Amino acid sequence: MEIPRHIHLTELGRRTVNPMVFWGVITIVLSVVLFLIISASGIQSEVYLLFLVPVIAYLITMGFFVGYVTKLNRERNLLLADQIREEATKGAEFKKLNQDLETYAKQLFDKDFELTLANKRLQNLEQAKSKFVSVTTHQLRTPLSAIKWTFHMLLKGDLGPTTKDQHTFIEKGYESTQRMIAIINDLLNVDYMEADRSDYNFLPIDLPALIESVLFEFANQAESKTIKLKCIKPPTASPKVSADPIKLSMVIENLIDNAMKYTPKGGQVTVSIGDARMNSVGSSLEVIVSDTGIGIPPHERDKIFHRFFRGSNATKVQTDGTGLGLFISRDIVEKHGGAIWFESEEGQGAQFHFTIPVNRNNLSN
Repeated sequence: MEIPRHIHLTELGRRTVNPMVFWGVITIVLSVVLFLIISASGIQSEVYLLFLVPVIAYLITMGFFVGYVTKLNRERNLLLADQIREEATKGAEFKKLNQDLETYAKQLFDKDFELTLANKRLQNLEQAKSKFVSVTTHQLRTPLSAIKWTFHMLLKGDLGPTTKDQHTFIEKGYESTQRMIAIINDLLNVDYMEADRSDYNFLPIDLPALIESVLFEFANQAESKTIKLKCIKPPTASPKVSADPIKLSMVIENLIDNAMKYTPKGGQVTVSIGDARMNSVGSSLEVIVSDTGIGIPPHERDKIFHRFFRGSNATKVQTDGTGLGLFISRDIVEKHGGAIWFESEEGQGAQFHFTIPVNRNNLSN
């Protein structure tokens, strides 16, 4: 409700005179007028009083009624004035609040824009970091593997006899090389955890050949622990699978490494390649890594693929470990469109299975 500019809020309800006084004056004036009229007309006083008293009573009654109505109207005006003042105050507060909100909204928009730019820069840095780690670690693995096998040949005497002191130093060099390779594998683990499927380089891969190349890296470890390490391939040539060779190698390495670590001396680790799923929906090859190691406790089987989880019996046998190997292996296999699972009895070893889809070009040929 708008108020005329010439009327101040405090004047509402105060501009009328006292209605009782006003009506009293009207009553007296009318009574005097009536008295003069009746006197002039010569009407007797008894008749005059009989006529004048009801009129005066009526005027007085109407006076009280008008006074009451006027009082109510004045109170209403006062209440309305208070409401208008309150609404005006609220309007000013809302206006100020709206201005503050507009200011905060602009500040939030500016901050959001800054955070978007910062997040974009962080993503670019993260991609650069991942690429650097991936390239560097892969470049380091090849020469380190060569150094490791050179030390291995020296330890076996393939390059000629060595003295006891020379053998000790060569053995330390071999162990240091092994630790360096383990560190590189950890860096690769972190890189693979952050990789998206779009980062994978899917190629037609000869799976048996890839597994044999990975097994070759564990030959010395199997020999030192007197573990029988073998590979069982299908009787017929296997079709190529669609996979990222580097990441699929990591899965095979993780499974074989776990089998080697938790299998006691004189045990056996077997890698089998099966083609029984070739005729099923979504043709794939199945790889099984089995061992005669410590197995997995029943109450811990649902956690075996969790990040950073290691079995209670595993930590007793091998204190070192990140608990990331199986978690990363599952992630890689699933991003290939495959599946991974296991079967185990505590104290009787474990069998880890995973499937990799066959390259579609092989099926169409």
